Amino acid sequence: MRISACITTRNRPQDLENCLRSLWNSDVKPHSVVVSDDSPDIEVQQQNYRIVQQYPQTIYITGPRIGVCANRNNAVNAISVAETDFVAFIDDDIYVDSDFLAGAIARYQQMSSEQQNNTIISGVSRCSDGGQMVSGKLSFRGYFCASDIPETVAIHASIFPRQFLEQEQWDENIFFGYEDAELCLRALKRGYKILHCPELQVFHAGANGKSSLMVSDIGKLTNYEISIEAARLYVGIKRYKNLFPNALKLAVFCFVYVVHMTAYLWKRGSLQAWPEIIRRSHVQRLWQPFGV
Repeated sequence: MRISACITTRNRPQDLENCLRSLWNSDVKPHSVVVSDDSPDIEVQQQNYRIVQQYPQTIYITGPRIGVCANRNNAVNAISVAETDFVAFIDDDIYVDSDFLAGAIARYQQMSSEQQNNTIISGVSRCSDGGQMVSGKLSFRGYFCASDIPETVAIHASIFPRQFLEQEQWDENIFFGYEDAELCLRALKRGYKILHCPELQVFHAGANGKSSLMVSDIGKLTNYEISIEAARLYVGIKRYKNLFPNALKLAVFCFVYVVHMTAYLWKRGSLQAWPEIIRRSHVQRLWQPFGV
């Protein structure tokens, strides 16, 4: 049973090295690893390449530099279906527990071949602030919430059947935020199941506060906050328009989103961020022919 890992990185050589070390120190080694590097600086790219060269069966490729979804597609498309059975998506600030891959294999070995091909397993991503991320679902308004029947995953602690990623790719209209929930909605529509496996754990170091998304952008909102709200709008509309069509839910979602977002931006003194949220959401692409 072959599990490969896709690592996306940008401007964080030390985090990448720590991530790769934890992965290759696993009790069960990955079948292969692809590092897709979105770093714009050629010197950082060269540094990352030298780090990757220390680990056999690890491939280095440069990324498209248009967002995390495109970078993940770039990585997974470098691994053919014939080369692996399952894929994990790991950011450069993630450290996997030593038994993470062994535990994933043990879970899949309890299933029939058909179940293996149609099951996404999701564990626990422990955060540097003491919190944790687990599988759940999206509320009507598009917020993550708990659920006994998982509909979303803890993306850094999840394993996907490789064949699913031939059927569906990460939606590159999403720059950042909710991209894993959107992918899971498409998986559910295709009949895949999500299984919560609490024994599978990773540690999310949080890039030690070095993410470029955390800088102030418009008004009192950070780049991260604007990207998240743009993604929630896009995913909400796509959910009720394309994936699980329901005209009433679509209309109510849009109305509630606009009212609550306007109130939120007013309280934050950032009403001027509205046009950027709309622009960054790419919602107009949901009405284009043959759109994602």
